[in-house]
Amino acid sequence: MKKIFTVLSLLLLASCHPVSHVIIGDIKEPISPKEVKIYLNFPEKYETIALIEASSEFAFKDPSINITWQSKSDKIIERLKIKASSLGANAIVIKNTENRTKQNVTFTDEQGGQVNESHFKVGTATAIFIQ
Repeated sequence: MKKIFTVLSLLLLASCHPVSHVIIGDIKEPISPKEVKIYLNFPEKYETIALIEASSEFAFKDPSINITWQSKSDKIIERLKIKASSLGANAIVIKNTENRTKQNVTFTDEQGGQVNESHFKVGTATAIFIQ
């Protein structure tokens, strides 16, 4: 029983990925993330596929340690493009990015309370298909 719990826990951790999406339109055939273009404004003609949110937080599925805000921005763009391409979108329109801080408080008998902070970036985009 203990082995099963350990295996299930490891699978759960391995599957964690800080990207989520809401399907709005029709999904297309997947393409390479390198083919996904980045826009700040919507082009004249396009089809909306999904809304996507990505974080630069550490994930076992896509491990990286991002120290600078620029590397965190690069990570969310990479994750947005990967998710968009898997839905068949050939472009994303960046809606928003924001810097966030998470605080974790740990209490121990020896040291009392200790606060650890982690800084990460979150970005949202609309995945679209341009004819």
